[in-house]
Amino acid sequence: MLSTVSEKTMHVIRWAIFLAWGLLIVSLFYDPFSAVLTEPTNHWSWLADDTIAVSTDPTQCVSAQGYCIPLATYAIGTRVFWGMVVPSAIFVVLVLGHEFWRRICPLYFFSQLPRALGVKPLLNIERHTWLQNNHFYVQFVLFFVGITARILLINSVRPVMGLFLIATLLCAAAVVALYGGRSWCHYVCPFGMVQTVFTGPRGLLDSAAHQAPPYSLTQSMCRTVAAQGEGGGHDHDQSA
Repeated sequence: MLSTVSEKTMHVIRWAIFLAWGLLIVSLFYDPFSAVLTEPTNHWSWLADDTIAVSTDPTQCVSAQGYCIPLATYAIGTRVFWGMVVPSAIFVVLVLGHEFWRRICPLYFFSQLPRALGVKPLLNIERHTWLQNNHFYVQFVLFFVGITARILLINSVRPVMGLFLIATLLCAAAVVALYGGRSWCHYVCPFGMVQTVFTGPRGLLDSAAHQAPPYSLTQSMCRTVAAQGEGGGHDHDQSA
């Protein structure tokens, strides 16, 4: 669906999404502003949390072992990530397909930092068949670890979630520095497994990149920005 959009335009869009991602991470460490949006008296805010207003009422409060849990206004970073960003990513993959998602994914964008810096891959993925043959197991383990960490720790401690997201970005760049190309997307990223389960080879409105006419720019090509701002591409193996 995005194969006809110029790479120059997509580069601007990816930068905007990545900067928004960075702002979200910063807010997990320092956010003195957004808590006002959860005030139950703020009828203009669609993030207002009415549960806070009844947190001391024994008949309506959130209770544990017979006691009301005191509630207060809170920064919205984790709520935005788990309630908006993650569902939006699933929606994009399910409806618009992997081509659309991979051209806007902030993790993919950051993972290409080693390539942008001219760092050549340390290893040849074609000579390391174990990862190619077992990448679904690797992705499932990482997915399980991430979900478990969310339940036990990440949701309750905002700075820990910030560190978790930063570590994910660094891991994506490290994998590409090690194997090159799109190795993070193909073999390691846990969302790749989710994408496969939901959509298989295509989303509901996805374009069939593998059936594109000869010499056209498809999802299976590395893109570059030409002088006129259009996207150029070249053939590569699965890891690119």
